[in-house]
Amino acid sequence: MVNFLSEKKEAPKTEKKELAVPKKKTPAAPLPHKKPTTIAKKAPSDLMQDFDDVFERFRQDFRGLLLPSAIAMENIMDIVPETRTPTVDLEDRGKDYLLKAEMPGFKKEDIEVKAYDDAVEISAMAGWKYDKKKQNYVCKERACESFYRMVAMPEQIKVDEVQADLKDGVLELILAKKAPKQSKKVNLK
Repeated sequence: MVNFLSEKKEAPKTEKKELAVPKKKTPAAPLPHKKPTTIAKKAPSDLMQDFDDVFERFRQDFRGLLLPSAIAMENIMDIVPETRTPTVDLEDRGKDYLLKAEMPGFKKEDIEVKAYDDAVEISAMAGWKYDKKKQNYVCKERACESFYRMVAMPEQIKVDEVQADLKDGVLELILAKKAPKQSKKVNLK
């Protein structure tokens, strides 16, 4: 058997020398002119609002997947009137407390105050009825509102001596203490 690979003869190698000739650079083809893009400058508050919008959309998209019962509960709560918490100030006047609560738009007959030994409960309900037949409303924002607040007292109060007054949308309660704590100024030596 004849081996064809071994019978192959190689041609003698000759070395070629190249001369160093400087080549001329050809100018590159000009790039097509692009119009500069304009980016509208935004205030930092606009950027923060954009971030808030993005995260709100993200939350809304996944809320139904994660908490389907929360959406059903929110739809039910749209029917129920909104309950707001009135802001209150509580002042210790020594023998009694002065409680002031903001109750804008409420009448005396709309407000209910319950006094306990260690707390005061304030609730109110006010509503506006719209007559659909007589008026052609462009905007209706007022609705039925309810207020509720339970204020825990630092000391026990005399329930029988509670005084209440409503002036200019501010409810004032004078709550007498059962056993006012005595204080004494101590002089330093």
